[in-house]
Amino acid sequence: MTTLVPVWPLSPSNEGPAFDSPWQAQAFSLVVHLHRSGLFAWQDWVAIFSAVIQEAPATPSESVNDAYYRQWLLATERLVESLGLTTAAAIAERTEAWRQAYLNTPHGQAVALSHASCPPHAEHHHHPRRAPVAVSQAR
Repeated sequence: MTTLVPVWPLSPSNEGPAFDSPWQAQAFSLVVHLHRSGLFAWQDWVAIFSAVIQEAPATPSESVNDAYYRQWLLATERLVESLGLTTAAAIAERTEAWRQAYLNTPHGQAVALSHASCPPHAEHHHHPRRAPVAVSQAR
């Protein structure tokens, strides 16, 4: 029996990684990690992802990558819920916490869940991070 192994996705032009943002790479690697940990068969992921693509097709305002990773994220949420790793309510709660953290984070600071409980116009005492968020080698 042949086992399908996911590979690093390439951009539509096949000229490099398809990740526009770090979260896309994290979402991709999460699914690969769960699969390699033996929590589900790759065919199960393909079925879920295919269903999401049919149910939530790309919109005219989305780039190919935006649509792909929106669908990937929806499929991932469906997968982890089906595996009993979390619930839809927990996903919704965490999504809202990140939304609040984004809205409450002062300009120039990294978004962190600790900002979720700060009132939007409150005096912020968060110290800015002086370390880079990501470092990549020059090409």
